[in-house]
Amino acid sequence: MDKKTNKLKFLANIAVCAVLAGGILMVTANASLTPDGLRFTDSAPSVAVAGDKVVLADYRLAAGAGNQVMGEFFVRNSSEQEIKNIDVQCVYLDGADKRLDREQWLLGNRIPAGKTMRYVSKSRRYVHTGSESYKCSITDYEVATASFFVVHRAEGGHGATDQADGHGAAESAQH
Repeated sequence: MDKKTNKLKFLANIAVCAVLAGGILMVTANASLTPDGLRFTDSAPSVAVAGDKVVLADYRLAAGAGNQVMGEFFVRNSSEQEIKNIDVQCVYLDGADKRLDREQWLLGNRIPAGKTMRYVSKSRRYVHTGSESYKCSITDYEVATASFFVVHRAEGGHGATDQADGHGAAESAQH
């Protein structure tokens, strides 16, 4: 019984080591150290589809009471495709343009091709107290595709009926 227990412990230790080694290999294969920290994905954004045709035309950040930060972003889509889920990164700098902090903003609405849209987002964020300026840029976005499903409403709505008992023709056929 003692040999069997030792063999099971040995096999369990090998399995744990294999899982740990596999995890370490996966992390080191996809990780890169950047000035923004450790990235675990490909650092090249997926904005290659429309290139320079999607730009952050203007932006403003304003700090309010209770750590509320309001971001106002104007995004211009000069591409031929509708885009969505725009990632904007704002970097906070001190007086010597040294990076102090950064914040990510996700602008989730769709921007049709050839349009400029304004987004206002207010959220609770902690901004570095020594920051004197900031710079924002688009880091990523997605090309919008057709919706997987579309909701169609029937004429007359849910309460519309064609029978006196309150059930529609399809429902009464089930009774």
